[in-house]
Amino acid sequence: MTTKVWAVAAAMLSSCFGVPLVSGVQSAGGGGSIVPNTWVEITGANLSSTTRTWQTSDFSAGNMPTQLDGVSVTINGKAAYVYYVSPTQVNVLTAPDALPASAQVIVSVNGSASVPYSVAAQALNPRFFTFDTTNIAATHADGKLLGPSTLYAGATTPAAPGETIVLYGLGFGPTSSAIVAGSATQSGTLSPLPTITIGGIAATVRFAG
Repeated sequence: MTTKVWAVAAAMLSSCFGVPLVSGVQSAGGGGSIVPNTWVEITGANLSSTTRTWQTSDFSAGNMPTQLDGVSVTINGKAAYVYYVSPTQVNVLTAPDALPASAQVIVSVNGSASVPYSVAAQALNPRFFTFDTTNIAATHADGKLLGPSTLYAGATTPAAPGETIVLYGLGFGPTSSAIVAGSATQSGTLSPLPTITIGGIAATVRFAG
């Protein structure tokens, strides 16, 4: 009962006074637990007065911004890197620090902070980005979009047997080189390399990082 009353009170504050309200947090590209150094989608109300993604001018000395247009986010007390803001959704990259099983997410807009929102967290949560609900985000080696020819007519083409392709995902864990918090440039490979099957047949993974 206390939780329900608190949720109603938070919603009323958001509606009446424009206080940011967080109603959902999930790992980008399909939901689930959030993990260190990965993309997170935050939904709610009054999360920003503008709508935009980060621009080159938002970076400082090669570091990703921790606020856009007065919007900042902390996850378990650590500043996240703010990629996208809008009134109903904010997308951030989590810090590389380890997270507890339940992490607290707070969105602040021009100094006005949301009620903390608890979200499940873990060390790994590997999965792929998708073009839609079915097709994995992928390209041919030359950078052209990979997928059924009907997915994006004139833009996507299927993979050929034996072809080298590129898949995009997140939540696969630490790399051989330690993540530099906030840096827009990272390096390193996953060790061990992940196992990938396509149509139930093992693929040869040449690089993952």
